Amino acid sequence: VGLLIIGAGFINKFPQLMDYKLLGIGMVFFIMGVAVQKFGLS
Repeated sequence: VGLLIIGAGFINKFPQLMDYKLLGIGMVFFIMGVAVQKFGLS
């Protein structure tokens, strides 16, 4: 949940800085966060 809030805040605060590379990095962190929540890794 925390990663989602940070990611959403980053995207909402800095839309002008988002390019495909940063978007890709954000998606990687998003997928990692989903995997952590899904598999219960802490």
